[in-house]
Amino acid sequence: MNSIKSPVRWMTDNKYQNAAIGQRAIAHADSQVGILESGPNQGQRVEEYQEISGLGRGGGYPWCACFVYWCLVKSGTNPKFLPAVGACAAVRNWIKWAKSNSKRIQKPHRGALFYWLNQDQTGHIGFCLGPTVLGIFRTIEGNTDREQGSREGDGVYKRTRTLWQLKSKHQFGFISLENL
Repeated sequence: MNSIKSPVRWMTDNKYQNAAIGQRAIAHADSQVGILESGPNQGQRVEEYQEISGLGRGGGYPWCACFVYWCLVKSGTNPKFLPAVGACAAVRNWIKWAKSNSKRIQKPHRGALFYWLNQDQTGHIGFCLGPTVLGIFRTIEGNTDREQGSREGDGVYKRTRTLWQLKSKHQFGFISLENL
């Protein structure tokens, strides 16, 4: 029998094999913390995220949603249960997918996604590391930065977000990854 290996030290292979998809995706996201771009929306690993999402390499596309898709596919999620290749690169398509699959939730939990969408339809998406405590929650995100939490950053980081930050956006919410 083939053994499925955990991508991180903090989760044993056995625990990884038995974990829910959201937990496995977080393990893959955590294994990428510290990956940095080599240019604007470019770099070997960044282009891997973009390519698996259907954007190809070298296009310089924003990649937060591509990072989420990459982590989910690496975790063993069947792509047919996710937004379509190509469409998965846009936050607005994750929101449409969540609505049509009854995946929108009111409160974040470990293994869920958070998102925001601006009026110009640009947005950002990443993984929640736990529930909110006094309106604060931890995340792992691609295409953000260490300081301001930009949607156009330079790498993969763990961040602290607040509900107040999300509520200042045109549209925001959380997506469950349970039962994928």
